[in-house]
Amino acid sequence: MTSPQRKNSFEDADFELVISEIEEMDEEIETISATARGKISGVKTRQKNRITIAKQELGIPTDVLKAVLKQRKLERQLAKISAGVPDDMVELYADAAGQFSFLKPDDEHPQDNAAQIAARQRQAEIDEVAEQEQKEGAEALDELASGQVH
Repeated sequence: MTSPQRKNSFEDADFELVISEIEEMDEEIETISATARGKISGVKTRQKNRITIAKQELGIPTDVLKAVLKQRKLERQLAKISAGVPDDMVELYADAAGQFSFLKPDDEHPQDNAAQIAARQRQAEIDEVAEQEQKEGAEALDELASGQVH
């Protein structure tokens, strides 16, 4: 008596073994991931504690510290991007990156990096809003002083 012809060319036992091995690997990955998540949580707690200490004991503003940390992370990412440019294209990349950069150095501050340029632009925006608010406030006071307000 012969077994019925299968449409596949592999044995069921072999297929079952492969499935079982891969599922065991999935379980191993989950165990490793859970352990890593626990370790990451501990490191993040230490980071938060360090930020709190920096603010309380050293007087470093939290928002400034976090902004500088983000900036440094971005700078490392940019360096990694630059490292991926072929050697014979580096000069072209540097020119294009400067030409099409959102934050280009200006003639007054050519030595500034992108973060300094962004901060200077943000300060100019804040100054403009403050100036407008002061102007509106002065106008309101003038109206009050002249008795024109009803």
